[in-house]
Amino acid sequence: MKNRKWWDIRAMTNAQGAAVAEIRIYDEIGFWGTDAKTFIAQLDTAAASATEVIVAVNSPGGDVFDAFAIYNALRRYAGKVTARVDGVAASAAGLVVMAGDQVVMPENAMLMIHNPWTIALGSAADLRSTADMMDKARDGILAAYRRKSGQTDEELTAMMDAETWLTALEAQSLGFCDVIEEPVRLAASTNAVGLLARFRNPPEPVQALVEGNGDAPPVDPPAHEPPVDDPPPPESATPPTPPAPAPPEPAVTHEEPGVLAAHVFNACRAANLSMCAESIVTLTALKDRATIDAAIRNATDIAGLCLAAKLPELTAQFVGDGLNPDQVRARLFDRVTQSQPRVNNRHKPVPHDAGRSVQDTTQGAAPGPKASSIYAARRGVAKSL
Repeated sequence: MKNRKWWDIRAMTNAQGAAVAEIRIYDEIGFWGTDAKTFIAQLDTAAASATEVIVAVNSPGGDVFDAFAIYNALRRYAGKVTARVDGVAASAAGLVVMAGDQVVMPENAMLMIHNPWTIALGSAADLRSTADMMDKARDGILAAYRRKSGQTDEELTAMMDAETWLTALEAQSLGFCDVIEEPVRLAASTNAVGLLARFRNPPEPVQALVEGNGDAPPVDPPAHEPPVDDPPPPESATPPTPPAPAPPEPAVTHEEPGVLAAHVFNACRAANLSMCAESIVTLTALKDRATIDAAIRNATDIAGLCLAAKLPELTAQFVGDGLNPDQVRARLFDRVTQSQPRVNNRHKPVPHDAGRSVQDTTQGAAPGPKASSIYAARRGVAKSL
């Protein structure tokens, strides 16, 4: 996931022969991927000789501060900026779209606005500071929506509090969209469905759009042919034995992504693993409850290992990297052993000084018999004999 590229910038030529820089944001903005600084550097390079920048968006959102940086870079561009919502522009992605001098939405596209949210960890003072930061981020988003739509702060605040999903027609009537186009078919990123599960009430058309089949034409049912009567069996024929009924298939329960996402955050909060919730959503893609519960148990084991090693701050990193407890145990062992001083069991040699006797150099050692005493004792024994 690290250094994942969530955008593509290319220089193109339009139908009039003018140079155009096209940006495609078809994934989650930021969050462990290449940052906005790299994005803006390449945007400046591509837009240097372009007369227009086109921003094509199909994204569930992402890092709001990276989105602010992109929004401001596009607003500073001297030429025309056209923002096109190819499928869904939700959350931070909707903020990027607001930078367009002209916003274009196909009939089947959608725009979503809501309040920014985050996961906080720390003391009460830390949580209050995080809340203050989120209020400031909301004020910045509100200003961008107000500039584009002309709506009042009260109207925009009500829509953001309610997490409002707008069709192209609704967005145009509220001033967020300038032009409505014919529907388009697009391919979404592989994890877009799981990322959308973080929202409270994404409409069903949005789920269809991010799966890439929102505008698929209906399949006509096969033409009905009149039944053909089989000839009656002969009277002497034995009636066929009816086949044995097939055993009933086990029922499979499919839960909505929103329900599964809520389960992730609630279970992580109960296990004091809130900092791992987003990683678990991404790693499991909200496949099913069993997969999610296994990932939470894995994260709990990792948290216990990190706590035992007195390195609890590494828990979120190890979980986000998709490691299992055995891999974490090995990494923690390497860290702990590298931080300990090396033990030397060898005796330190005692230097012999030419001006000192052996007796002097062994001072402080355990007392023992001396050679001169042993020699004198032997002489005394010899004389007694």
